[in-house]
Order: sequence, then structure tokens, then C-alpha cells
Amino acid sequence: MTSPHLSERALQEAAESLALLPATQTAHLRGCHQCQDQVATYQHLFVATTRLPQPAFTFDLTASVLAQLPRPRPAFPWVLCWVAVPVVGVVGAFLALFGGTLVQVFQDMATLLGGGLLVIVGFLMAGQCVELLAQYRRQMRLLSFS
Repeated sequence: MTSPHLSERALQEAAESLALLPATQTAHLRGCHQCQDQVATYQHLFVATTRLPQPAFTFDLTASVLAQLPRPRPAFPWVLCWVAVPVVGVVGAFLALFGGTLVQVFQDMATLLGGGLLVIVGFLMAGQCVELLAQYRRQMRLLSFS
């Protein structure tokens, strides 16, 4: 036989299904007893591994990982406070100074007020997201697998 023998990968694919092989390799397999024997060995190996019992660990992997995680503590959203206090202060001062005039102006511009409130809520949400991200990064730095 002049063609080279099949690679280990091709032999394993042939053990699963001959349809996975190209035509040239299938033709070689039909005429080569050495490759046929190796495919038969792989088929026996595949059947034997399916009959093995599932591995059982003597330890609880979930408990091991959870034991290494830091204890959760209630996190107060400080970034949210740092953003909210100045915003509320500025809005309060502005309303105290220009409240009477603003009532007349905002009666005609209700959508502007809604847009302003959305911007404030957006800043508050962004502050909360930054705090959560910082907390997540701190926890990931503390997590160590040993």
C-alpha cells in the first residue's frame, strides 16, 4: 500500500462514523488491515468508556468555592450619595430662588421638566452602576483559588 496510514484523529473519526472521513481516507481504510484494527480498537475503547460509572468526588466542590468567597456585607451606595446630595442641593437652591417664576415657565414646558427629571434619574442610575462595578471588582480581587 503506497498511501500513508491514517492519522490518530482520522482513525478516531472513523471509529465514530465513516461519513466523517474524506473519500481518499475511506478508500485507504477499506484496504488497510492495520488501520482497520486501530479503528476497531478505538470503537471498543469508546464503548468501554460509555459503560464506566460517573466519577464521584470525595469533596463538595461547591462548598469549597463558596468558602473562599468573601462574606457579603450590605453595601451602602456612597457614590449615589455623592452624586445625589449636590444635585438635590443645587435643585433645592434653584427652586428656592426661582420657584415662583419657574411655576409659570414649566406650565408651558412640561416636557422639559420631564426631560430634566430623566437626566437626574440617569445620573443617579449611573452612580449606582459605578458603585456596583467597583464592588464587583473588589470581590473578584479577593477571590483566590488555591
